[in-house]
Amino acid sequence: MARAADAPREFTGDDLTSQAKEYVAVKKNIDQYEERQKELKAALFLHIDEHGFEDDKGNIWLELPEAIDDYLSLQKQKRVSRKIDEGVAMTLIEEKGLKDRLIKTVELVDEDELMAALYDGTLTEEEVDEMFPAKIVWALTLSKK
Repeated sequence: MARAADAPREFTGDDLTSQAKEYVAVKKNIDQYEERQKELKAALFLHIDEHGFEDDKGNIWLELPEAIDDYLSLQKQKRVSRKIDEGVAMTLIEEKGLKDRLIKTVELVDEDELMAALYDGTLTEEEVDEMFPAKIVWALTLSKK
């Protein structure tokens, strides 16, 4: 079981070393808090499942024995998402003869053929580079090198 994160350490100063030290400490605390949050959530779900009651929407509620920062209960909230099952949909659409009505043809670039055109000289590297513009995203990582 992960221990709770240390109290946040404060570093004073705007210099690089102070800011980097604080960044390392904050990142460590966040990682520890997130791990502990996962453990607590799993344990609380067990309590809710065992002692809670289900509402008409499928959420499961558990009253807390006492208010905690004005919170009176826990809720294991049911969130439902739906995504089409393409295999089932295609079977039913074909059985009903609805393919012309319900299936949309979308033109897509065949990247394998595009690369083949580059290799056989039909397209130049510059042309292919135009088709694949670079998107740069910066991340701050900690390194022990």
